[in-house]
Amino acid sequence: MSARRRRSDIDRAAVFEAILGDLGGSEPEATVAPAHIAIDAISYNDQQPRHHIDPTALAQLTASVRQRGVLEPVLVRRGGEGYELVAGERRTRAAQDAGLRVVPAIVLDLDDREALEISIIENLQREDLNAVEETEAVLALLGLTLDLDRPGVLGLLHDLYQQERGRASDDRFDDDQRAVAATLFERLGRFTPVSFLVNRVPILSFPDELLDAVRTGRLAFTKAQAIARVDSHAARATLLREAIEQDLSLSQIRRRITEIRSDDVAERPVGERVVLALNATKRLLSRRRVAALSDDERRRLSELLEDVQRLFEE
Repeated sequence: MSARRRRSDIDRAAVFEAILGDLGGSEPEATVAPAHIAIDAISYNDQQPRHHIDPTALAQLTASVRQRGVLEPVLVRRGGEGYELVAGERRTRAAQDAGLRVVPAIVLDLDDREALEISIIENLQREDLNAVEETEAVLALLGLTLDLDRPGVLGLLHDLYQQERGRASDDRFDDDQRAVAATLFERLGRFTPVSFLVNRVPILSFPDELLDAVRTGRLAFTKAQAIARVDSHAARATLLREAIEQDLSLSQIRRRITEIRSDDVAERPVGERVVLALNATKRLLSRRRVAALSDDERRRLSELLEDVQRLFEE
């Protein structure tokens, strides 16, 4: 049987079963036999979702490959005089570092769109993308699946958010598009469309230094999310450096943020401090009933009320 298979000859479920494990649904009707391809004949795809490979994790994988070989085939397609990698960059690089000359590979006949789609899905299912890459990959997959540009994808997510809250839908989108998006999130099994919009999309507006810290694995997403709320560039940069160098916990970072905000308020004119305190108090009180506030929010509310009392006494 030829190593190269055309789309019409191949069961796509079998391909995904081979690289991702069972994604649900029916059992594949066919298997895809891997070939052994020279690593030197494989070029890397610069459009794949993974942009950073942790050196420590790669070294560990290299040691495993050196001992056991490459256990899962990579995916490639023909390109130029050799092959272009579709999925399996870490395995390929680890095999190269381990001194192997060939890797097991499944050769597929894919166009650019299909190759990118498989690359995104494979990376998402392996659960080791950082939060920035994962967010960008999900948005890219939605765009490919629905044939929408980035603003269109974000618009559809906002539409699903509005619909979940019983508000009017955006007439730019139809029920089929909404259903496809919901099904894709169910398949990925990590987010709902709304939780992704609320908790992950905002990461794309983080300052560049925070994005870089998350991409390179130096800072957890939840910590970057907290630091991003610091308005002062200088204070944010200082806190970021301390968080990385001292490996601050999330609770320690939040305490530092409270201190930074207190210092910032203390340096402002009294009238401005009153306005800031009242506005912040109003935001807390209007968000939900006081009884439903978290411990951190109650503490913050108490601090703000004390600030208001003290400022008026001055």
